[in-house]
Amino acid sequence: MTLEADLSCLRQLPVFAALPVPRLKLVALMGEKLHFDAGTLIIAEGEKPEGVYVILHGALEISHEGADGTRARLSLHSGSLIGDVPLLSGQAYVGAVTAKTDVTALRLPKDLFFELLETIPDFSLALARDLAARLYRLANYTLHGEKVH
Repeated sequence: MTLEADLSCLRQLPVFAALPVPRLKLVALMGEKLHFDAGTLIIAEGEKPEGVYVILHGALEISHEGADGTRARLSLHSGSLIGDVPLLSGQAYVGAVTAKTDVTALRLPKDLFFELLETIPDFSLALARDLAARLYRLANYTLHGEKVH
């Protein structure tokens, strides 16, 4: 992908849509573009986050194997953020993150992520809304067993 393609992809995500163009370019340029082949372990369960991943293309799976051998799975797709919750909460990843398909991601170092939160109120608000929407979907699924988009 070119810089213009990266900017276009980021601009489509609600969290980044409100960023001024110079800040969006900063995110695209300071982020580390990564490619993962399908089946690649991206993050090990229990690992501490060093940044946030923006999934530009592809699908991921977060999984956790229980002591009884059962495996819980959560699928995520293009446009998803990975690592923001453990980074903000100071916790480790609760599951392993694996590429289900070939994945292209932009890894934002934690310093850049926190700088965006501290200096751009619209980014902070967009992230808060995104987190609230994810929490709502999780609560609804937990209580009702239904997916809400």
